[in-house]
Amino acid sequence: MIIDRIEEQERYYALHPDMELAFAFLAEAADLEPGRYELENGLFASITEGDTIQIDQARIEAHKNYIDLQYCISGGERMAWAHIQELNLEESLEERDCYFYTGKSTALSIRPGMFYIMFPSDGHKPGCHQEYPKHYRKVVVKIPVVNK
Repeated sequence: MIIDRIEEQERYYALHPDMELAFAFLAEAADLEPGRYELENGLFASITEGDTIQIDQARIEAHKNYIDLQYCISGGERMAWAHIQELNLEESLEERDCYFYTGKSTALSIRPGMFYIMFPSDGHKPGCHQEYPKHYRKVVVKIPVVNK
């Protein structure tokens, strides 16, 4: 997992051949309508807007085929993270590349202008709150995993 501010994005371009492309989409996403956007090289993005859910009610998820680049445009959220080796697999939805886990996680605050990158080993609970619901607007770019 990586968490940082958008101003620091260039230091992460070397992580994946299409990381710069993913960040370039974030630069134009603030003015786009919610929905799914197809990008080059198998990348796609979702712009969502909504209210956070109670963190204890959310499930920990992970993805084997995609890296998540999640960026907070406005509002904010709490997200939780745990390495999947420290979790118990609860449900596999292979056709959706979504795997749900149970176990303990660490919660962090995500504010506007912040992003986080989740790799296949990173279990996460996005779009949450601990005390009070918060309205948010965010972008998630799905970057296909490169197997060398």
